[in-house]
Amino acid sequence: MQKKITLYDFIEGKSVQVSREIAKIEGQVDGPNVVFIGGMHGNEPSGVLALHHVMRELKTLQPLLKGNVYALSGNLTALERGERYIVKDLNRVWQPDMVERARKRDYHPSEIINEVEEQIELWEYIDKLMLEQGGPFFFIDLHTTSVRTIPFITMSDTMMNRRFTNRIPVPVVIGIEEHLHEPLLSYVNDLGFMSMAFEAGQHSDPESVRNHEALIWLSLVNSGVIKKIEVPKYKKHYHHLMHNAEGNNKVYAINFRQNIEPQDEFKMVPGFRNFQPIKKGQLLANMNKTPIPSPQKGLIFMPLYQSQGDDGFFIIEKIAKFWLGVSYIFRKFGLYRFLRFLPGVKPFMDTGHIMVVNTSIAKWYSKQILNLMGYRRTKNKGELTLYMRRKYDFKGPR
Repeated sequence: MQKKITLYDFIEGKSVQVSREIAKIEGQVDGPNVVFIGGMHGNEPSGVLALHHVMRELKTLQPLLKGNVYALSGNLTALERGERYIVKDLNRVWQPDMVERARKRDYHPSEIINEVEEQIELWEYIDKLMLEQGGPFFFIDLHTTSVRTIPFITMSDTMMNRRFTNRIPVPVVIGIEEHLHEPLLSYVNDLGFMSMAFEAGQHSDPESVRNHEALIWLSLVNSGVIKKIEVPKYKKHYHHLMHNAEGNNKVYAINFRQNIEPQDEFKMVPGFRNFQPIKKGQLLANMNKTPIPSPQKGLIFMPLYQSQGDDGFFIIEKIAKFWLGVSYIFRKFGLYRFLRFLPGVKPFMDTGHIMVVNTSIAKWYSKQILNLMGYRRTKNKGELTLYMRRKYDFKGPR
């Protein structure tokens, strides 16, 4: 029997019952599988509420679906309490070894905490889907932030992710998987499936629910599960997102993350908003009563204004369309093979999929060029940095 919790729907002004499976709508024709997840963080209920609204309408419309739609809840206990997490962030536990343990339920009773139980149940559902359903998978994680913001997307920089998000009129931030400790979408992306996270706005803002709803409809169309003509008010949803994103559909890369340890006392300077320009040396926060100035010029991203979380803030910069085009050509024609001839760059164990960079030699070009080629930074040790090329870039395993 599925666990059920009660959430207050602040859009419709009533309580709703929520379980792991919010809805399952399977089409009459084989096709893609779209998996939406809301409430990975318990203080972010708007994704769950939006899924309730859209799935209810989708069932009423009964359009011809080519494929299947699954709407899931993340951290049920944390959602019920309105807290980001209970013991551990559910969106930071998706290392391959932990997923394997969850699959096998390989845990001693003393290790079972709330987020372990949630991970076991959530992955059991997803794993079963991937075993039973043919066709490609699209994973979309619905989030909100602690600060007012325009809606935006975060994703790993793969060509299949780019293809999907190019038709959504909001800014896209890439490279976050280099800085976060194994979120769910990085794991499924490494399996070869398209994945993205959508940040709809501030936690308690009703507009966040409406942004999520618009994104869900656009995603159903972009995946090919439903035709645009069968979506009520498709243009309205599209322009709603474009308006709330203030016409910003640029691509940004993350350059810096401020880490917070559990024992740290962190306080962000009030008043920052997403994508706000900042100067090098500008005071951004205080940690353990020590000022934290900006280490570089850029744009502030996801400043922390809540009590739970280990990401103080990020600093991002805009990527020119020219370089996005260059990276497409580099990857399309496999030009990564020439990286071994650059000073300070050498293949690990004579393979082109992993590169070791000596940052004391390759100071100015290493990260930018390797990112263009489809590599992501995975580990630092002194002057050496390990970069790994994504196994699946243009397409997945099926």
